[in-house]
Amino acid sequence: MSPQSEALGAATLGSALAWATRRLDGLSETARLDAEVLLAHVLGVDRVALHICWRDALGDAEGEVYAALIERRVRHEPVAYLVGRRAFYDVELVVDRNVLIPRPETEHAVEEALSWAEAHRQRRLRVADVGTGSGALAVVLARHLHEAHVVAVDVSSVALAVARRNVARYQLDGRVDLVCGDLLTAFSAPFDLVVANLPYVSVGELPTLSAGVTAYEPHLALDGGDDGLDLVRRLLALPAEWLTRPGLALFEIDPRQSHIVAKLARERYPQADVSIVPDLAGWDRIVRIVRLASDDNR
Repeated sequence: MSPQSEALGAATLGSALAWATRRLDGLSETARLDAEVLLAHVLGVDRVALHICWRDALGDAEGEVYAALIERRVRHEPVAYLVGRRAFYDVELVVDRNVLIPRPETEHAVEEALSWAEAHRQRRLRVADVGTGSGALAVVLARHLHEAHVVAVDVSSVALAVARRNVARYQLDGRVDLVCGDLLTAFSAPFDLVVANLPYVSVGELPTLSAGVTAYEPHLALDGGDDGLDLVRRLLALPAEWLTRPGLALFEIDPRQSHIVAKLARERYPQADVSIVPDLAGWDRIVRIVRLASDDNR
C-alpha cells in the first residue's frame, strides 16, 4: 500500500474527498471539483452519487487508484487526461496527451459556424476543421449540420488517431474525413466553411504557460512561431480559392492578436467582411472572415 493510500485509511467517500481536497488545496484552483471528478471516475458513477453515498466505505483497491490519481494531479497533470475525456459543447470527447484539451472558448467558433450555416441551408456545405486535434469542432459541426461533409485536417498522425476515436464514437465515419496534412495544401476544391484553431502561442511565451500545459499538452499544438501567427499567416496566404464565395472562415486567436489577424485578413481579402467576435468574458476570441458572392479576390 502506498503512503498516499495509507493516509486514506479506512475511508468513507466523504473522508476521501476531504483528504483529496486538502491535498490539492493551493495546487489547483478547483481542488474540490477535481477531487470529486476523479473519485467519481474511479467508482464509475456521476458526481451526484458521491453526495448521496458519502458515508459509504471506499474499498482498498479503489483507494489505491484514487490516491495515485490525486498524486498525479498534485504534479499538475490535467484532470481531462487523468479521466481520458472532456466535455465540449454538447458532446463528450476522448482526449489524451497527444491532443490539446478542448477549451470552452472554442465553443464560440461552433456557435458562429452554426449561425452562418443556418442561413445557407440551401447548400450542401463543405466544411474544413483545420488543426482538428481531438476532432472537437469536426464532430460537433457534423452532428449539427446533417447534410454537410466535414474534412478534419491535422499535421499530427497521433492526434488524428484520437480524432478517429471521437468520430467513431458518434458514428460519423461516413461524414467526417480525417486527413493528415499541412493546412489546406492537399485540397483543390474550395470549402464553404472553414474553422481554424491553430497554434497561436509565441515561442517566447511557451515557458510561461501553466505547469499543466507546458508539462503535459503537446507543444506542436501550441507553438505558433516567433509571434504566434506563423500558421495563421500561411493559411491566409493560400490562394483565395480555398474559400468559396459566399463562404465563412473562423480563426480562434489570442485576444492580443485579434487586430493583427483582422488586418492580415483585410489585406488579403479587401472585399470580404472581416470582424472580431468577443467571447462571453468580452475578450476578442474569433476573427470572422465572410467572403461575399461578389468577392473577386484572387
